[in-house]
Amino acid sequence: MPTLLQIDGAVADRASRTRVLTNAVAEAWMGRGDAFTVVQRDLHDDQPPHLRERAQHWPEALRGGDPLEASTRRMQDRLIAELLDADALVVGAPMYNYAMPSTLKAWIDLVHVPGVTASWAGSERPLAGRPAVIVTAQGGPLEPEVQDFVTAPLAHLFAAGFGMEVHVVGTSRTLAEMLPELGAEWAAADLRRAEAEAAELGRTISAG
Repeated sequence: MPTLLQIDGAVADRASRTRVLTNAVAEAWMGRGDAFTVVQRDLHDDQPPHLRERAQHWPEALRGGDPLEASTRRMQDRLIAELLDADALVVGAPMYNYAMPSTLKAWIDLVHVPGVTASWAGSERPLAGRPAVIVTAQGGPLEPEVQDFVTAPLAHLFAAGFGMEVHVVGTSRTLAEMLPELGAEWAAADLRRAEAEAAELGRTISAG
């Protein structure tokens, strides 16, 4: 049963462009057949905690006897299992104040564990070759002089850390309704373009 893990990092409201895009991927994925399923994790409604203990960054064999509280271990194990069980991944990563949402960073810190999801001392990467779709949005226009503070670190993590096949879809000028100089018509057209790209990826990325 091919499974897509949908991670939504945006505030949960109707204005979220990244939720439009993650949903486009998910709906196209499910449209491939009855066996295609989606597991959604909403990081806004169910916010993961930031790392509480140093031991959370390491697998049990590398913790040096530093134990984890049972509830902390269960929570982290559940998030890791959810990722490892997925055949494909889509992550909604809006840019808030020139950074990814802190809830998304917390999720990354919990699931990026050397020797479990990432390579350590030559160990295999269990997610290698699986597709990861990053969808992003920002309030202003895309400008060459503005650094990419969101998709670049995520793409590096998924590609270099997990060995995944990374795809990026983005839209911009999400503040056009509030700032007319950004061009509401341009913003709407760009969102339609991004939504079509996201849906195409949902139809075509590898299902394992």
